[in-house]
Amino acid sequence: MKKKILSIFLVLIAAITLGACSANTTAYLDASQKVADWKGSKVSGKLEYNIEVKDPESKETVNIKFPASFTGEQVGQDKAHVLMDMDLSNLKKEIAKRSDSQEEIAGLNKDVPNKMKMDIFVKDNEIIMSKDIFTLNSDSFKDIKEDYISISNEENGISPKATKYFNSEEFKTDLLNLMEVALKDYKQEIDFKVEGNTYTLNTTSDAVIDEFIKSADGVMKNWDEVSTSVLAIVDKAGLPMTEEDRKDFKELNKEYKAEDLKEAAKGIKETIKGSNLSEKTTFEENKMIQEIAMKVNVADFVKISVKGNFDTVKDENVKINFPTSVKKLTSEEYLKLIMPEVNMLTVRVNGEDITFEDPEALPKIINDRTMLAARAFYEKIGAKVEWNGKDRSVTVSKDNDKIVLKIDSDKALVNGKEVKLDSPATIIKDKTYIPVRFVSEAFGYKVKYDANEGMPIVDIFNITEKELETKLQELEKEENYKMIASMKSSGQKDEEIEETLKNLYEGEELDKILAAKADLDKDPELLKKY
Repeated sequence: MKKKILSIFLVLIAAITLGACSANTTAYLDASQKVADWKGSKVSGKLEYNIEVKDPESKETVNIKFPASFTGEQVGQDKAHVLMDMDLSNLKKEIAKRSDSQEEIAGLNKDVPNKMKMDIFVKDNEIIMSKDIFTLNSDSFKDIKEDYISISNEENGISPKATKYFNSEEFKTDLLNLMEVALKDYKQEIDFKVEGNTYTLNTTSDAVIDEFIKSADGVMKNWDEVSTSVLAIVDKAGLPMTEEDRKDFKELNKEYKAEDLKEAAKGIKETIKGSNLSEKTTFEENKMIQEIAMKVNVADFVKISVKGNFDTVKDENVKINFPTSVKKLTSEEYLKLIMPEVNMLTVRVNGEDITFEDPEALPKIINDRTMLAARAFYEKIGAKVEWNGKDRSVTVSKDNDKIVLKIDSDKALVNGKEVKLDSPATIIKDKTYIPVRFVSEAFGYKVKYDANEGMPIVDIFNITEKELETKLQELEKEENYKMIASMKSSGQKDEEIEETLKNLYEGEELDKILAAKADLDKDPELLKKY
């Protein structure tokens, strides 16, 4: 099943599962809609977050609690304001306990407040947030003078034709018809209990997954009608879909295997075993009272629980005073600010990937030059790195070679001789970055750069290019062996493995992986090795 079509199918099943309506669910949705239709309301509430993380090695459990309270107003369905107060003191205390560096603790106390306010406004398709939310983890926003930042995606990825259709009565009718066709053989199990005006829902992760599977089976029984209805909605909205994708979508029932979905569900159930959700909502004439509790377990490694209560009170005279000191950013401008220096850059030494443990010392491309954090990288190839704070210089030495670079200088000393640099050493977040080509070549290494379709690879090597190519081929073959061996050990049959590989890979890459599988199939000792 192609990944794109599989994604559409899973979203469709999830939507149908959530949209399945018993009489009680319908009554709950109707009551919620009446609250949403109020001209104005005020909201207040409290949340208590409790996070447990177990260290896989020491088995020690770290428990972090932080409460949050909030108030807010809503006008109609497209204007709202929420002010949330979060107490981060316990979170900071737990992080500080496990830090070995006083410098890190000082930075934590400097950058993270004990209490944080999140001031958020919504107006139509625009979200406006207080600037301090952004400056907490990034210096990129500190030069913005305005007090608030607005992120607006005017296009929303949807054409005007689609927007008009999705807001029309015709779409509502088409959606109801789709639900009727899709759910004709489906009976909802997860449902609200009703006592007067109070609706209570209690469910577990197992029950939700079972409901999802049952829904998928029901939809597949009526797939000809369901797929026809879905594609009609796609056409009316003018959404792009190739003829090949339409054909694959119509024939999805030929590839659907209920047993495969149930088998995958077993693993998911085990991973999030013990997760649950409960909600209790009471609708009064001019008030809605809600209590929620949610627990998510992830593989006995992380446990997250959230408890909270909310009061929504009708107030048709409520007004929202939107801020005026606002810096408007497009989605593209926002992404550039939060990820200004992110480069998907791989560095290899003699063919083997170098792992950079410190996320603050990752390789960077600056002014079209590859720069590496001096200590993080050069100590990995046996070089010694020393920092001189007095004259702001870094010395890298290996065997009988010594290089001295001054910060922001375009000159360096190589074994006492002055050499001009094409890119000076620089400091980024307390890390000294130096040009990889110059320093590597000074130590007798060669450097090759491959743009690799936007995900650059830098090879640093002191072997011949032919030896490097052979080494890379061997490493690639080893990775393929490991992948196939892992699939076999999970119990997958040969035909299942080949089908999965053909869905994920193509061309020369697929040929190499299938060749690796053939090697393992005919050599039990090789398979045992991996």
